[in-house]
Amino acid sequence: MQAQIETTTFNQSEFSKDESVYFFTNRPIVVKKDNSFTFKNSSTKQTNTLYFCTYNFKTDSIELNFRVINFSDKYPTGKVKNNFLYDMYKRRRIDQGIKNFYFVVGGYGKSFDKQVHSYMQRLKSRYGKSLFEKAAIITFAWGTEEDVYQYYNAVRKSKNGAADFAIFEHMLEEFVSDSTFFKTHPNDLTIDILFSSMGNNLFKEYIERRKAQNIPLKKVYNRILFFGSVAPRNAFEKGKAFYGLDQMADTVDVYVNSKDVLLKMSSLAHLKSRMGNKGPKNPEKLPGYINIIDVTSLITKEDMAKMGHDYLLTNPVLQDQILTNIEANVESKKKKK
Repeated sequence: MQAQIETTTFNQSEFSKDESVYFFTNRPIVVKKDNSFTFKNSSTKQTNTLYFCTYNFKTDSIELNFRVINFSDKYPTGKVKNNFLYDMYKRRRIDQGIKNFYFVVGGYGKSFDKQVHSYMQRLKSRYGKSLFEKAAIITFAWGTEEDVYQYYNAVRKSKNGAADFAIFEHMLEEFVSDSTFFKTHPNDLTIDILFSSMGNNLFKEYIERRKAQNIPLKKVYNRILFFGSVAPRNAFEKGKAFYGLDQMADTVDVYVNSKDVLLKMSSLAHLKSRMGNKGPKNPEKLPGYINIIDVTSLITKEDMAKMGHDYLLTNPVLQDQILTNIEANVESKKKKK
């Protein structure tokens, strides 16, 4: 009988802590003429496959580390053999002493180059070692390079991406809940996950399907952050996707920008209000673990050049806030020692 999950580990070179970052993707792989490889921009379907890779800043190159395939149409629940997150933990936590892990699930209309190469290069050029010595930032490069107006195509692709995201989430939950492993290894990680734009819909689809398959939620995150959220305003109400997220995370942060032109256009075109520019409904009734953070006053002309939607990548104040959170986590752990 074939296992639900099949994994393959590839040859790994020495990991350079100053020059390399991890990412994972469900995009189809492309082999170039020189036998190097990249991943497709324009065709992201549900693949039931994730590739875990490292991106090297110095050489602007990619190394393939690990592949995992889900052979079932249902979300994985069985044991993952040779779970790559243990290798990631060893290289980042044990070898480098990094205790803060940030997973980033970006928006839809991005090429692979923008999601991995440009995004990571911009982070490093702004923060340099001050960021990468304190946090491991791991991107899920799931999107497709298409025009932003193709909303319903984006929704379909986010549903496909949700099924592949389920593979990662299962791997993470299995790793975090391994009490035997953590009896002999430091269990002091801070794990946050950030969803931007259509990445919010991917997460919503994931949660809805998970609940439909009666797979209980597990607490693995310290914080879940929603930026530019296309999720509906009632997403936190009972019976809706984001109800009970305290079963997954200690804290949920919802960032709201009322100047988000893209979300305003989407709301008008599809007659659906979005959480990212209007905020959740009935905020006074939300449980205490949910924070609503209005960043409208921080939005700049540069942010508005991108229709006020990609402010996470263009706004230095917000980027500094994330860096401050990382530094606060570091200081907090120092005091606990």
